[in-house]
Amino acid sequence: MQVDLKFKYPMAVAAMGMGFASVATYVYCDLLKRVPPTIGVDTKFYWTRIFPVGACQGLTLFLGNQMYFYLTVAFIEMSRASLPVTTMVALWLARLETPTSAVIRAVCLTAVGCGIAAYGEVHLTLVGALLAASNLSMESLRLVMTQYLLVGCDMHPLQSLKYIAPAATLTLLVGSAIREYPSMVANKALSIVTSNPVHFLMAAVLGLVVNILGVTIIKLSSATTLKVLAAVRGPIVVMCGVMLFSEAVTVIEFVGYSIALAGFIWYQYALTQKAAAEAAVRLQSPTKA
Repeated sequence: MQVDLKFKYPMAVAAMGMGFASVATYVYCDLLKRVPPTIGVDTKFYWTRIFPVGACQGLTLFLGNQMYFYLTVAFIEMSRASLPVTTMVALWLARLETPTSAVIRAVCLTAVGCGIAAYGEVHLTLVGALLAASNLSMESLRLVMTQYLLVGCDMHPLQSLKYIAPAATLTLLVGSAIREYPSMVANKALSIVTSNPVHFLMAAVLGLVVNILGVTIIKLSSATTLKVLAAVRGPIVVMCGVMLFSEAVTVIEFVGYSIALAGFIWYQYALTQKAAAEAAVRLQSPTKA
């Protein structure tokens, strides 16, 4: 949509999706009262704990949309395989997790594979590379902030989306007003929206569906199931980029991505083993009177 319709305003596009999610979750949670209300979320809690997570998510969405102007769909998905690298470093710096040797080796393998894939990308530009690195860093920061700020906060997944989505929307709207609004007025970008309402409505609806599916999977499935789905999604998106958009994937890029994917799967397995070992230790520990 941003490329084909020449609506080159990623913050505005992301704000539409998150704004639609804000309204839909408010109607579902508060007006229809289909989920239990959240207790303990006051103004201070929202601005100090929830808003930073939402703002970080908004910036992540902006950077993610911006990448499509400079990189192919296939390479963007390949670059996301390196998320464990930045996440592990961020969690370690925040002293939230200490990686095991197996996790470190898996992350190093992923980093090597992503480096090879980047070397083989024929359309890689400096701006695209910086956007990809910034997007991964911001996504890792969001995950760390979610774990640190919302730890112990017991709320329904749709309630959490209801609180986070407006924060992300506000961040994106402010950014769009500063960076994109003058250009949108000069280029009469609103006419693109009015001329193609179905495209933009579907983009907003699909954004909501993705968010709901994400929180539903986390709520109803095990962590292992979510990790397997994440590992399977990558190759599917790369294949769609090649078949639907005729994107070129070089041999070096394919080899690098295969290595990164193997490292990603190893990383998820190592995390599962670490969690199992920690659970076994807790079970074996004597209960204090």
